[in-house]
Amino acid sequence: MKSLRQFLLLGCTILALAAAAEQPDPITASIRDAYKQAKESMNKNKSLGNEMVTTIHYTVRGKGKTTETLHFYYNTVEGTYMMADDGDPHFFYYPLYFVTRSYNIGKQKYYEEYLFDPSSQRLLFALTQDYDENGKRFDRRFYYHNGEIYNVIGPATTSFMNERVYYQADELRHAFDWLLQNPKE
Repeated sequence: MKSLRQFLLLGCTILALAAAAEQPDPITASIRDAYKQAKESMNKNKSLGNEMVTTIHYTVRGKGKTTETLHFYYNTVEGTYMMADDGDPHFFYYPLYFVTRSYNIGKQKYYEEYLFDPSSQRLLFALTQDYDENGKRFDRRFYYHNGEIYNVIGPATTSFMNERVYYQADELRHAFDWLLQNPKE
């Protein structure tokens, strides 16, 4: 009888641990929800014109011509400035929430995604595609929380790789701001 009770207790413990293991991490789950909402907004906003596409052509030494395409997805927020003379001029703010980047180096094609929090403009998620030493393509997913890397899914990374992804996202966010301010250049 005592061994049956111990066996049942052990079984319940194993079931509880298995159920806990299936529960998604709340931070990762919230980032995945934000990603899903961003994808829905991208489809909805296409009719509003809240997408900017830029194509860049350049040469990579030893690899040949490269074409890079950037898609910036943003919202349009209208507001007003409070003026000292009781004026009320309107302004538009364009919070960036998603960027895709596709390019080639030689015959290898690359694709990246960057998800930003539309309010804080902090990076939430990045997807990068790369190639291993055998030429096989793979994905790496970076999850960020409070401006810091939180989790990486995919092949192991180094601190340099993590910093490069964060730097690239920041550069794309600044490029978007620059393009908005200098549309004819």
